[in-house]
Parts: sequence; C-alpha cells; structure tokens
Amino acid sequence: MKPKVSIFSKNKIDLENAQKLFEREGFDVFTFVEASQSNINNVYKINPDIVFLDIDIINSDGIELCQKLKKEDKLNAFVIMFTKHGEEYVQAEAYKAGADDYIIKPINARLLIKKIQALLKRKPLNHQNNNPSILSHKRLKIDRDSYFVINEGKNIVLPRKEFEMLYLLINQPHKVFSREEIFEKVWNESDNRNTRIIDVHIRKIREQVGQHTIKTIKGVGYQLA
Repeated sequence: MKPKVSIFSKNKIDLENAQKLFEREGFDVFTFVEASQSNINNVYKINPDIVFLDIDIINSDGIELCQKLKKEDKLNAFVIMFTKHGEEYVQAEAYKAGADDYIIKPINARLLIKKIQALLKRKPLNHQNNNPSILSHKRLKIDRDSYFVINEGKNIVLPRKEFEMLYLLINQPHKVFSREEIFEKVWNESDNRNTRIIDVHIRKIREQVGQHTIKTIKGVGYQLA
C-alpha cells in the first residue's frame, strides 16, 4: 500500500512543487489550500501517514491547524510544518502545537525525503503486524486504532507521545526499555537528543494511570510494573 500525504498551503507554486515531489517518491497525494471543516474531515477520512502543513493557509494558520489535529487526536499521522518563517519563537510554537518536524523554505527535497523516511520507520505501532490493536494490563485497556485508554472504567486522553510510550511498555511487558530505546521508538530524528524528556512524560503517564503502573529500573530505564 502506498503511503499517503495531505498537503496544506495557500501558495499554489509550493503546493504543486510539494505534490510533484511526493508523487515522485510514490505517495498518494491530497492537496488543500484552506483549513475548512470539510477539508479537515476529508483528511480524517484519508487518514494520511504524513500531514505536510504550511503555516500560511486560508481560514487558519498552520500552527493553529496542527494544534487542532493533534488535540482532536483522530489522526495517526506525523505533522511536518514547512514555512518561510525561520524565527526561533515560531518554531517553538510549532513544536508546542505538536509538530513532528519543521522545515524552512526553500525546501531541500533530498533532506525532506530523508526526514520523512526516518519518520515512517517510526510509524506508530499498529502498522506492524506483530503488534495487536487492543492490549490489556490489569485495570488498563489501550486501543491502538482509536487511540483511547481506559483505566478502571474511565476514559483517559493521553497526548500522542505518552500514548505511544504506554503502548510500547504494555506491548512488551517483560522488557526493560532504556531512555534511548524509547526515544528511538517514539520520537523522530532530532539534533537536540535530550532523552531526559522521557522522564517528564513518564511522570505525566503515571499521574494519569497510576504511580505504580511503570517501574523505574535504576541506571537502565523503564518497565511495565
């Protein structure tokens, strides 16, 4: 099956160039110039592997749309933002909204494809045949397809990376994962490889599903308790 990408940009030249690039790499491509609700609903139906998102779009801006897509959590896709804005504060806002990567125009096609290939290698776990969609552990139930967690009968909404981390641990309950392994499985390529961010997310997961759900193995990493 071909990978799928949805592209948003109000710049027709950028849209056409991106479309040609992705088609050349074997993607099914779907293009949009505005962030209307009907277009967003179409993206949910398409369920792309990548959302390639310009900051400059009609009816919204890319950061706002990125935040909406991530917050509603109906997609199992990586969001890559591309923009002419190289300011550090804009990039910070994009990553804060949940962007998985940030590309500054003009686009280096070769570098972009390398980044996308790296992301797709980390495609969320339900795309691997040896990972079941629904897992249970004691009072927890986690559904990879619908992205929900049930803890003692209550629905819990976890941010995507925390969901991926919890699924990873439950799917291999006897394995001790180092911070580096978790980072490799859940995060994309990054120059700022601060694996200590894992500790922050583990703390937040524990707050939601119980302090004793995940065990710390000192000097090694984490394991399902």
